[in-house]
Amino acid sequence: MKNEILIFLKGFLMGVCDLIPGISGGTVAFITGIYTRLINAVKSFSPKLIYDIVTYPINRKSDRLKEDIKKLDLIFLLILMLGIMSAFLIGSRIIKFLLREYIAYTLSFFIGLILASSKTIFEHIENHNIKNILFCLLGLILGLLSSMLVPLIVEPSLGYVLLGGFCAVNAMFLPGISGAFILLIMGLYEFMVNVLNDIRNNISYFLVFIAGAILGAFTISRIISFLFKKNKCRTLYTLLGLVIGALATPVKKIIETTSFQMSYVLIMVFWCLLGASLVVLMGSYKKASERKTQITEKQ
Repeated sequence: MKNEILIFLKGFLMGVCDLIPGISGGTVAFITGIYTRLINAVKSFSPKLIYDIVTYPINRKSDRLKEDIKKLDLIFLLILMLGIMSAFLIGSRIIKFLLREYIAYTLSFFIGLILASSKTIFEHIENHNIKNILFCLLGLILGLLSSMLVPLIVEPSLGYVLLGGFCAVNAMFLPGISGAFILLIMGLYEFMVNVLNDIRNNISYFLVFIAGAILGAFTISRIISFLFKKNKCRTLYTLLGLVIGALATPVKKIIETTSFQMSYVLIMVFWCLLGASLVVLMGSYKKASERKTQITEKQ
């Protein structure tokens, strides 16, 4: 029972961080020691498993199905998801209030988080030659274009919400990228926060988003694995450029909604620095956890 409570609390912490653009729930999973188990559990959702479930009423091969479910680590995933969803339901109300009453300060905090998180991506890049850096420029252009092309969507289509769920879950597998940030550059962040605040009247959007996230979890780990094996440095440089370029989205929102008096600017700078400091502290804790793990393995 104690182990299940710990898994729930870790899921809750992941959910809180996934609500905030710039902090990846995947990073929290790593820090709390469940990242590898989570990735393996998600990867266990294979076409073979789906086939065994669908064909079970016909062939009645219960032993094979039991073995598939055992590999799935289903109890772990269910408890973790319960923790994440609990955080979403509670935290979304706070985020909605902050975006309504203090949008410039809240977005400034997010910008600080995102800028500092880009350092996490850079630290994973080993080869800094000119050809690889050009991919950063490509990502930067794509990020800037996303801020210009993606409209502020009041009520998006179900298909677009499905795509949002598919893309947002990528954060689980990417260093320094948060699902909330992806929703932010897609123009879906505030909308999905409102959906979480009133699921009863937005049940179709909620279920479609979850379906997109599940579909993304099944496929994206394999896509990212392929890209990393093909050329990890160029993939990360592209992501780095995308993150920096897409910052134009919250910056544009601040410009549209804020009076730039000196007092406001100073407060926004403060919140930006506070957000960056939070990511730096989390990064330091993560490195300490890695060193501790390495020492334990050597012993």
